[in-house]
Amino acid sequence: MLVETMRSRRCVAVVSSLVALSVNRPAIAQVHADASVEVGVMKRFLTGSVPGTGDASFGPTAEIAAHVALVPLVRVGAYIGHDISPRTGSAAARDVTWGGARVKVMSPWIRSPFRAWVFAGFGIAGVYARSYATTVNVPAGPNGAPAARPGVVQGSSGGFFEVPFGIGASYKLREPWELCAELGARVGFAHRGRVYEAPGPDLLLSGAANGNAAPAGSDVFALALTIGVIFDL
Repeated sequence: MLVETMRSRRCVAVVSSLVALSVNRPAIAQVHADASVEVGVMKRFLTGSVPGTGDASFGPTAEIAAHVALVPLVRVGAYIGHDISPRTGSAAARDVTWGGARVKVMSPWIRSPFRAWVFAGFGIAGVYARSYATTVNVPAGPNGAPAARPGVVQGSSGGFFEVPFGIGASYKLREPWELCAELGARVGFAHRGRVYEAPGPDLLLSGAANGNAAPAGSDVFALALTIGVIFDL
């Protein structure tokens, strides 16, 4: 009797384990996540800049993002990236590093192997404007004509909040890899730091009193087109 009881208990334990596995597998299979790496080009638009100080032009950008599914068509996650924003004229390029949280909503109408989505988020960006050499016309005296003086605009930093949003699409290459592309925009606000605010970056002049260079305009809007790969679980 004791042996039969022990055998019965073992059978019950085995059956219970199999039932638990069969219940948990669908739940595990429903947990989806993805991670992506994208590179491309970004154009920032400056407002409020002093005429002649140079506008921002096209520059390279890269971003890493990851998401976890809350429900089948909605994923939440985080992003981090960097772009180099050149400026026209003599002004040096600016380095912009950004990151934050974002939501991705998948389209229910696009069928495999294609997928499409819209995304939006909220984050913060840090900016560093590199130093560069320049020439400034400085008055030579009460009655003298302005004289050109060489100078160096010192590097300066700043930051702002941003709201990224856009659309994306992907094509499944082979499990779990997908080729992807995104067209995104960014709205910036609450700009702070010497790169944006008066008196502006320090200006060191040769043979004349030092001063300040005009601040860059505010990064209120940006457009980016990126391509990359997604690792989808």
